[in-house]
Amino acid sequence: MAAHALPQSSVPAEGSSVQTPPASVLIVFGEQPDVGLSSITVVNSAGTDVDAGPTTAAPGKPAGLEVALRPHLPDGVYTVTWKTVSAVDGHLATGSFAFGIGVPANTLPHTAAVVGASAPGVIAVVSRLVLFAGLVAVLGGVTLGIAAFGEPPPALRKGIAVAAVLAFAGTAGVTATQIQAAGVSPAALLGSSLGRSLLARAIPALLLMASSLWMLFNKRRVLFAAAAAVAALVAMTVDVLNSHAAAEQPAALNELAQTLHIVAVGIWIGGLAALLVSSRGQPDATQISAARRLSTFAGIGLVTVAATGVFRAVIEVQTWQSLVSTAFGALVLLKIGLFLILAALGALNRYGNLPRLPGMLRRLRRVVTGEVLVAVGALTVTAALVNVAPPAEYAAAAAATQTSANLVVSGSDYATTVRVRMTVTPGTAGFNTFNVRVSDYDTGAAVSAGNVVLQFTEPFRPAIATSTLALRKQADGSFQARGGNLSLPGIWQIAVLVENGLQSTEVHLQLATITTPPVIQVSHFAAGLPTVYTIQINAGVQAQVYLDPNKPGADEFHVTFVAPSGNEVPMSDITIGMTPPSGTPAILPSRRLDDVGHFVADAHVPGGQTRFDILATTRSGQAVSTYILITPGS
Repeated sequence: MAAHALPQSSVPAEGSSVQTPPASVLIVFGEQPDVGLSSITVVNSAGTDVDAGPTTAAPGKPAGLEVALRPHLPDGVYTVTWKTVSAVDGHLATGSFAFGIGVPANTLPHTAAVVGASAPGVIAVVSRLVLFAGLVAVLGGVTLGIAAFGEPPPALRKGIAVAAVLAFAGTAGVTATQIQAAGVSPAALLGSSLGRSLLARAIPALLLMASSLWMLFNKRRVLFAAAAAVAALVAMTVDVLNSHAAAEQPAALNELAQTLHIVAVGIWIGGLAALLVSSRGQPDATQISAARRLSTFAGIGLVTVAATGVFRAVIEVQTWQSLVSTAFGALVLLKIGLFLILAALGALNRYGNLPRLPGMLRRLRRVVTGEVLVAVGALTVTAALVNVAPPAEYAAAAAATQTSANLVVSGSDYATTVRVRMTVTPGTAGFNTFNVRVSDYDTGAAVSAGNVVLQFTEPFRPAIATSTLALRKQADGSFQARGGNLSLPGIWQIAVLVENGLQSTEVHLQLATITTPPVIQVSHFAAGLPTVYTIQINAGVQAQVYLDPNKPGADEFHVTFVAPSGNEVPMSDITIGMTPPSGTPAILPSRRLDDVGHFVADAHVPGGQTRFDILATTRSGQAVSTYILITPGS
C-alpha cells in the first residue's frame, strides 16, 4: 500500500457501531504520515467538533494518528475527517468516514478519498514532466557525449545546460505544488518530513545546474559533464525515494527497480535527444559511430525499461480488472502503447537504417525525431502516474442488505451515454444502503460496468472531506453497498463513477437527506414589508429569517437568532447556503449586521421555490442547523 497515506484500519472501525463512547479515534495508515502536517477532526450530526485535543502520533504505531474525544458523547452518528501528508513521498490525501455510538449499523467498506487521485493537477503534471525531461536529457547527453565523442561537442554542451535549467525549474514546480497542496506554513515546513524531502530535491538540482553551466566556460569539460551526470543520477534517486516505490514492500527492491527504470530511460531516450542535437549537418564518421553506439545503449535500455516497468506495474496495479477499470490502469495501458511504438521505431532504425549508413543517416534522424516526440508523450503519462494513487492502495469490501427504497435520484452524464438511477435506504442522515442501476441513455438497456464508485461531498460544510464508497455488483446487474457517508443532515452532492475501461464516465447527482420538516411560523405585515419566517430549531433557539425586498432578483437574506425571551442569541459564526430550483448549491457570502446574532447575505434569488440552509454555532459552542424553503414574492 503506497503513494498516499490512506487509512488501512481505525478504532472505531469505519462504519461500525459501538455501544460505549470511545475515548479517542485512532487511524492506522498505509504509510507513515507527517504528524505535524496531518490531522483528524470529529464532528457530531450537527457539525459540532467533538475532538478534545490536537492530533498526535499513536503510541507504538509508526503509521498511526490519534485524536482524543470529549467525554460522555451522546448516541448518534459521528463523522471523522482526516488529512495526511505522507512522510514518505509528501503526497497529500484527505477523506472522511462515519461511525455510530449506540445506533445500529452493519460493517461498512473502506471509505478513503484521495486528493487528485483521478485527475492530477495540470501544474503538478507539467512540473514533473519538465523535471523528468531535464534529468533524462542531461544523463543521456553526457553519456553519449563522452562515450561517442570523448567529450560533449559544443551544441550538445548547450543542450545539456538547457536541460539542467529545465530540471531545476521542474524541481521548483514540484516543490511549490507540494507545499500548496499540503497547506503548510513556512515555519511548519522547515521541521517537517516534506521540508526535508524538498531540501533533498533542491541540493542535487542546484549542483546539476551549476556543473552544467560551468561546463560551458571551463576547459575541464569532461569533469564537469561527469559531475552533471552524477547530480542527475542523485536527483533521480531522490525522486524515487520520495515516490510510490518508496512506500511499497519490499521497499529496497521497488526502489532499485524504479531507479534502474528511470536511469535506463535517461540513457536511452536522453541519448536519442543528444544524437539529434549532435548530428546536424553533413554526415561524418563520428556521427555514424555515435549512432551505432547509441543503438547498443538503446537496446540495453529498452530491455531494462521493459523488465522494470512490468515489475513495477504488477506491484502497483495487481489485478487485470484494476488495469482496465481505473484511471491509474488506463495511464499504464497508455504508457505500454507508447513504449511499443518506441520499440517499433527503434527496431526500424537498428535493423533498417543503421546497416545502410551513411546513406540513411537523414532518414535515421527523422525516425529518432519521432522517437523523441513519442518519448515526451510517455514522460507526460509518467508524470501523471506519479500524481495518481495506484489501485493497490484501495481496499474494497462491501456488504449490503436490500430493503425498500425511501429516496430515489437519477441523472445522466454530460455526453448522454448512460443513465444512473440510485436508491438510498432509508435516505436519512447516518447509515444507508445505496443501490445503483446503470443503463444506456438511448435504449435503456443495462450497461455492464466493471465498477461503480460513489464520491460524496457536502457543499455547505467544506471542512467535511470528500468520502468514497465502492459498490459491489449484484446478481441482477445493479451495484450496491451500505455506508455511513451521508453522515450529516442536509444537501449532498454525489459523483457516480462508472468504471468500464476506456468507456468510463461520471454522473453527478444531488440529494437532500430525509428529515422532519422544521416548524415554521409565518408572519405577514403591511404592504411593502417583508414576510418574516420564525424557525423553531432546538434548545429554545429560534431563527427569524426574511428576504428583502422578497422578489425574484437581487435580495438580501436576513437571519437573526433569538431566544424565547426575545433577546438575540450571541453567535460566533454562520454559513448560509442557497439551492435554487436549478439544483446547484452555493454558499452565500454573509456579514454581520450587529455584534450578537443578526446576519445578512446577498443573493440573486430566481423565481420558484428556493432552499436556504443555515449552519451556525453559538458562542457557547452549540451547533445550530436548519433550512427553509422560500418562494420570493409569496
